[in-house]
Amino acid sequence: MHIRSKQLYEWQQKINNKRQFDPLNKRDKAEFTFFLRNDRWQSTVCPFILEWPYLTIPDMIKDKLTRFWLKAERGEIIE
Repeated sequence: MHIRSKQLYEWQQKINNKRQFDPLNKRDKAEFTFFLRNDRWQSTVCPFILEWPYLTIPDMIKDKLTRFWLKAERGEIIE
């Protein structure tokens, strides 16, 4: 029983450690690249928060990356 409760605790920690996707963050982009190649998240659960008005996290990330790249093309992004 102790092992199951420890696993449940670790799983809950992973769920609670979600973050917003940041197109400048290399770790976030690597996580999404893994998802696109393997149809699953590298972490046990998706590490990102679903933001309004998006319906799915992959669509949200695609939109954020597209907007980021378009701004970068126009020279609006300063790293």
